[in-house]
Amino acid sequence: LNHMELLEPTNEEIYATKAEIYSLMNKYELAIKEHKKSLPYSENQEEVYANIAFEYENLNDYPSAIKNLKKALDINPDSENMIHEIAFFFEITNREEEAIEFFTEFLDNNPYAKVAWFNLGIFYNTLELYEKAIEAYEFTLAIDETFSSAYFNIANSYSGLNHYKKSIRYYKETFKYEAEEAITHYYIGECYENLDDIPQALVHFNKSLELDDKLAEGWAGIGRVFIKQGRDKTAVKYYERAIELMPLNNDFKYELGVSYLKRSAHEKAEKLFSEIVESDVHYIEAWMNYSNSVSLSKGYEKAIEVIEKALDKNKDEASLWYRLAAYLYKSGKVQQSYYYIETALKIDFEKHHELIEFMPELNLESRFIELLGIYKGTE
Repeated sequence: LNHMELLEPTNEEIYATKAEIYSLMNKYELAIKEHKKSLPYSENQEEVYANIAFEYENLNDYPSAIKNLKKALDINPDSENMIHEIAFFFEITNREEEAIEFFTEFLDNNPYAKVAWFNLGIFYNTLELYEKAIEAYEFTLAIDETFSSAYFNIANSYSGLNHYKKSIRYYKETFKYEAEEAITHYYIGECYENLDDIPQALVHFNKSLELDDKLAEGWAGIGRVFIKQGRDKTAVKYYERAIELMPLNNDFKYELGVSYLKRSAHEKAEKLFSEIVESDVHYIEAWMNYSNSVSLSKGYEKAIEVIEKALDKNKDEASLWYRLAAYLYKSGKVQQSYYYIETALKIDFEKHHELIEFMPELNLESRFIELLGIYKGTE
């Protein structure tokens, strides 16, 4: 190939072949060099810049990858593939604000680029700017009313705004343009659940499982509804199936653990909460309930040990300090308890209501009331 390059220095295929070989050898810098050498002779510079971007991706140099995809889009702004690719690079590097700036400028020059509007909506949604996300998705639909993913994403954004009736309407719009999907029925069910329309929630959770009986969310959704109806025993088998399908989903384990705790199945609850915090040391609610289940089955001293482990990884979580204080108080270590109550009040005064909910008797203690008065004034 080097010999052929000498004979045909303007043959872009030679450089492309050399670049491909270097890439297969994991010599990405050399592959980039060959691609760049082909640029003056290439009839498809868009593709060359894209290939350079992908080699930079192999090097985990995403800023350079984005830079070259921008060059590709300068040449061919109609390339929907390149728009998706540059959005992907922005997404995996958590550069949402830069993405919004780029797509806003891009759309000023290419106002009918529906995929660009769609991706702009995604980045607004990621930043929880739901109204702006919806506006961007609406532009997508103004250009192409059959763009079903835009309806789906509008529904997600309305859910973020707690506008569940609107969410349902947009989720159902997707069925006009594509086959009904299990996950869409699950989200519709979730909206009905949030509207306290349990019968309709169950209809759509069950429909999601008719379409895909391996959809873990559908099983968990039914379990969650049964718990709300006070049918915890019935809910268990649904949660167990959800966890079987998605064993790393800590939220399913947490919800089932809370159900076990309500029914005084302390050992089962303890096992689930223990698994959760082992995989996610920052799952504060799981630590709290883990300690609670331990306190009920093994006593306050063991519960204190659990909270101390939690604090090793979460020293700024006031909830944990309040709970530590509560267990110390209940185990007779009142002076030490008040020390940690003060620690918690300094971190987050507002969360003191969690302590009162756990130990309402503190409302009768003048010492506690006095402390609240002191720290309320220092907020």
